[in-house]
Amino acid sequence: MFLTSISYREHEGRDQEWVLEELSLGNSNLLVGKNATGKTRTLNIIGALAQLLRGERPPTLFSANYEACFADRGKTLTYSFRVDDNKVVAETFALDGEVLLKRGEGGVGTLFFKEIDGGKPLQFQTPQDELAAVVRRDSIQHPFFQPLYEWAAAVRHYYFGSSLGKEVFAVIVPMGGAIPDDKDAAQVVGIYRRAVKDFGEAFKEAMLRDMKRVDYPIADIGTDPPISFRVTAGVPGELVGLWVREEGLRSVTDQHTMSQGMFRVLSLLTLLNYLSLAKKAGCILIDDIGEGLDFDRSCLLIDLLRESAAKSSVQLIMSTNDKFVMNKIPLEEWSVLQRQGSHLHVRNRENSRELFEEFKFTGLSNFSFLEMDFVNGSPAEGAAAHE
Repeated sequence: MFLTSISYREHEGRDQEWVLEELSLGNSNLLVGKNATGKTRTLNIIGALAQLLRGERPPTLFSANYEACFADRGKTLTYSFRVDDNKVVAETFALDGEVLLKRGEGGVGTLFFKEIDGGKPLQFQTPQDELAAVVRRDSIQHPFFQPLYEWAAAVRHYYFGSSLGKEVFAVIVPMGGAIPDDKDAAQVVGIYRRAVKDFGEAFKEAMLRDMKRVDYPIADIGTDPPISFRVTAGVPGELVGLWVREEGLRSVTDQHTMSQGMFRVLSLLTLLNYLSLAKKAGCILIDDIGEGLDFDRSCLLIDLLRESAAKSSVQLIMSTNDKFVMNKIPLEEWSVLQRQGSHLHVRNRENSRELFEEFKFTGLSNFSFLEMDFVNGSPAEGAAAHE
């Protein structure tokens, strides 16, 4: 299931108001805009919706208004809810235009029951600190909520501009131990070890292949105690981290001494290859893609991500303000974010097709589309207006 559009409002009508106008999405997407426009915040909004629908966080927000549309095997799902003063005051779900859930103040509303009298809507009430789409998920009576949960369960949100777990090592205890959470990039060492355990050589071969594609030719990779430092006390087990052995080198480079750029690529590919083999990936959010990499490696990584997403039918939503990244990704996949005060406007092929088509004939780089503010009118139009 793909997220096809999302709109968001918070603190509506108050001084703290923030509005994301409708953002339409395809299979592969790049959010672009100037600094402090709202790219990271937009990805956070999508990531937070997934957390809410997974039931990982209660909808006890001070103020939020979500409207989301999904495509699922030829069907259209629309879901919206509004939270005010830490209470869910409205919630609606529709399948191909048929409203199956509608609730309002006090948590009271109507909900479709599939197995009662051949299917009928009945009154119900859900506590105001809960989303009905989460707590009423039922494969017999309300199976239409299941795709929402499955989409949310398959969302992964990674911040490429962060350390991606470089400063975090795994502690191996004699027995037991927590299962690593593949939604948390900081647990990448544990996730790598889990992937090797579950998928063996298939995972390792994928890692070596993909690292080479991003111009990091490595002959071997694994996890072991770090060689660049030692911890002598205070750890309840064996401390281990990632290491690589580059082609042509006899020694290994451990996690601590690895360059930040190499480790970011290694970490991201570990996470994505594990998700692919485990068939868990559905929607991947990557903030600041390419941050800290040179031009060539940024381009190679983006090619790899877009190709992998297309082959596995994964929805890819990335953000950047790096001109090299912008020049690499087709303009058709762009969404240009522009902020006016607290309102975030979106311009893309969905709502500004003529401008996007016109730009193709300029012969300019994609980055010029943003740099010249083309979405607000072509330079030729601006010049004509001043004559």
